[in-house]
Amino acid sequence: MSQMLAFLIFVAALAVGEIVSSLTRARVPSLLVAMVIFLIGFWVGLPKNLVETSGLLALAGLATPMIVTHMGTLMSLKQVAQQWKSFVIGIGALVGVGVLLLTILNAIYGMPIAVAAACPISGGIVAALIGMDTMKAIGQPQLQVLVALFLVLQGLIGMPLASNLLKKDVQKNWDKIMSKKGEIAEKESKPEKKLIPPLPEKFRNPFVMLAKVALLGWLATLVAGLTHNAVNSSVVAIVFGLIAYYFGFLEDDVLTKTGTFNFFMLILLGSVMGSMGQATPQLILSFIGPIILGFALGTVGMAVMSWLVGKLVGISAGMAIAVGSTCLYGFPGNYLVVQEVARAMSKDEDERKAILNYILPPMIVGGYATVTIGSVIFAGVVVRFL
Repeated sequence: MSQMLAFLIFVAALAVGEIVSSLTRARVPSLLVAMVIFLIGFWVGLPKNLVETSGLLALAGLATPMIVTHMGTLMSLKQVAQQWKSFVIGIGALVGVGVLLLTILNAIYGMPIAVAAACPISGGIVAALIGMDTMKAIGQPQLQVLVALFLVLQGLIGMPLASNLLKKDVQKNWDKIMSKKGEIAEKESKPEKKLIPPLPEKFRNPFVMLAKVALLGWLATLVAGLTHNAVNSSVVAIVFGLIAYYFGFLEDDVLTKTGTFNFFMLILLGSVMGSMGQATPQLILSFIGPIILGFALGTVGMAVMSWLVGKLVGISAGMAIAVGSTCLYGFPGNYLVVQEVARAMSKDEDERKAILNYILPPMIVGGYATVTIGSVIFAGVVVRFL
């Protein structure tokens, strides 16, 4: 098979996944559809090295530090401070996930399976890739498939849970929400002043921005190497991204501005789907028990800790658990759930905006705390248990 044909098949499968997800309002995750396509394809004759043949796997080591550094530029510390309660709840949710999985699931199935569950349940694709790389490093590559299964299935649990909780919370607080009807849901804020002034417009081009991200990504891998990888390079990269954005060295949402974000994500998805070549029907059947128990424990741990932290900071139980549940789907799932709830619960545009003003900020910051920041650090820590 030629490289171009392999690449075509890969992106076509992802395209079908995106179409199905769009038609179902993200109720069916795009990654789940793509994974089913690849599994069936590999079982009926597609080359198992299809992703490798496409050339994407060769770029995986480049894409991860670029994407993770970029993640540090998605939200300012000022925005996080305004929703600090949601941020704390999100971090608490990850602690709950980790405690139950690394104790109970570990006791039943062993630490490798517990870590394989904890990494993806804590967040998104970057945390999952940290787990997959670790499974390969410890000589258990078959567990890469388990990590990928957790990653693609978690949205089926998290999004319906969040939707139901948010609807109940909106009903419970209807009078309070409607008393603020007319306020703009998504307020524009003045640009923050940075220590490092922005580059002149003529120098603010995609190649300059990419060079700055690449510099920080390289420094992150260098620093991680100096610790003999005791500190995961992704943890260092996201810290560097946060600091660089805070001081003004990096622009906000930097890879999107360069037009390269989706391409780097394509490379990361290649790393996930590439592991499906080793997924036999027998292997997947053997993972049913760990998957069911892993999701049960992870969801309970997330919910209990979110409720507890929410109680301590004065957030209702429904809202707190909805915020914590963002670890199961992240962005854009959190945004889509909020929009769906606002449409379903409102009779006119003013009511819709009032509902958005109430539920959108905490859910966005919650996703930032869990998937964007917390899960990368969390995964970098839990893999050290192996």
